[in-house]
Amino acid sequence: MHNVALCYHQTAAPCSMQMGAQLLASAIKDGSRTDKPAQYSALLLSVSANDPAALASKLSMINEYCPIPEFISCAQYGQSQSALEQTQLVTYDGQSIEWQINTLQNLTPIREQQIADEIATVNDSGKQLINTIDDALTQTVELKTARDERLNQAQFTAQSSGVDMQLITAGTAKQLADSVASKGNEHNYWAMCLFVGEPSELNHIKEVL
Repeated sequence: MHNVALCYHQTAAPCSMQMGAQLLASAIKDGSRTDKPAQYSALLLSVSANDPAALASKLSMINEYCPIPEFISCAQYGQSQSALEQTQLVTYDGQSIEWQINTLQNLTPIREQQIADEIATVNDSGKQLINTIDDALTQTVELKTARDERLNQAQFTAQSSGVDMQLITAGTAKQLADSVASKGNEHNYWAMCLFVGEPSELNHIKEVL
């Protein structure tokens, strides 16, 4: 799986989210970039707001549940921008947009879901073993209750992160770029992260976010 991201503070000049989507699309079409994917089914995560404080607040909620490095940096910049004059901030001359290789396990909700599934498997195996032991030895109710409470603490429940999500079906970089270029709105404060991979991987991300 791959991902590529662009946020409002990384562009050479302030621009709307729609213009940012076109910049991201240009990077997707650029075949000279390293680590580019071989297939182009994608999931676009996006957030936008009318002011930097509102964007930072939205991103902070997402990052608390599912930290995304680019969204963390954007939230920090937005928080600073809402409190300081623009001249006091570090400015960008335009950041190079590069592909990154990623895995599902790097996303906190998916990692927690897998851990919960593994513990549930152990729990089921443990119950079968205890049933066998119970045939020969009567265990105390207190021990069983404590065991069940401990194992049940690892149950995973997906939450709503509030991020906008759009699945994109594309066979080529150009098709994906054309689709991304049409996204966005007129908000000047925004963040986008595009995951590219197998449809099963993308659907898994969508389910937990």
